Amino acid sequence: MTKSAAVREAFANQSKWCAERNSPFTARLMEGLGRRLDRSSATGRAVLDWEGPPDALGDAVPLRLAGALHGLVRAGRLPALAKLYPPNPLPGTTRLADAAMEALQEADSEIMAWLRFAPQTNEAARSAVLYPGLMVVAAKTGLPLALFEVGASAGLNLIPERYAYNLGGRRFGDRNSPVVLSPKWSGELPTDVEPHILSRRGCDLNPIDVTDASQRARLIAYVWADQQDRLARVEAAIALLGQDPPDIDAADAADWVCEMVEDNASKGVGRVLYHSIAFQYFPTETKQRIAAGMEMAGRQATAQSPLAWLAFEQREDQGVLLTLRLWPGGKEDLLAQGEAQGREVRWRG
Repeated sequence: MTKSAAVREAFANQSKWCAERNSPFTARLMEGLGRRLDRSSATGRAVLDWEGPPDALGDAVPLRLAGALHGLVRAGRLPALAKLYPPNPLPGTTRLADAAMEALQEADSEIMAWLRFAPQTNEAARSAVLYPGLMVVAAKTGLPLALFEVGASAGLNLIPERYAYNLGGRRFGDRNSPVVLSPKWSGELPTDVEPHILSRRGCDLNPIDVTDASQRARLIAYVWADQQDRLARVEAAIALLGQDPPDIDAADAADWVCEMVEDNASKGVGRVLYHSIAFQYFPTETKQRIAAGMEMAGRQATAQSPLAWLAFEQREDQGVLLTLRLWPGGKEDLLAQGEAQGREVRWRG
């Protein structure tokens, strides 16, 4: 397959994914651009001749371009294209593609700059799955927790106790929070024990600083333009995060795990390494080093200094699973099945 054919296939697949995830506008934008992209602009040439894997499990090129257009529309840079963006009526694919292609000519150099950035949605709704997992760790260990997140992006999932949760009709978290997460829930609640979080720290190859206006705008732009609930949620979560942002290190995940998690064992504190829809993007070597590091640290864990590994990740054809390994012991337990954007939780644990 040629580079351009692989790119067009990535746009077609992304269109299907967006349609399945209730984003008809982004689905039509991806479909139209995938068909119409040409080499008349620097952006078109860069996209069609993309060197790396263009699909969602690689460099996510379609979403880079979608984020660029959304960001420039939000900034008032593309008024003609903005007339077709939500909350305006949903345009036809051809009309939307025509306007998007004109935008590539109008803001070519600006869009090219956006293409350097990998999309980072940092979906706060994933805390609706992660928080019950932390409740399980708190119940099993009986200890306060120190959180360590890899692939943390801006850190929106590093402040889970600042959100409110409606889980199967029960309320948890900060009941007064402006961010209320209410996934479609099935199954028994894991426990009534809520985690007491002593500390938190994250790492990302390219962390986003939400106190920086340009980085904050970029994070919001990667949310699909017609998903108003997600846009409102990310803005509210960013506001909460900005009140007391956690430390997020720019670091390789494997190096960071070895340094931070293994070397921060404290009596009377449970350490929790966690991640959500991030591990699949790590290089194989990084995954292997993290696993080896956690096994090594797990062998040193005790009941008074336990170690947990909580993962909400795609597992091949099994869907998105929430799993937990807790040392001493280290056996992996399946806690839940979910949906990548946190809309649904089927508790199994």
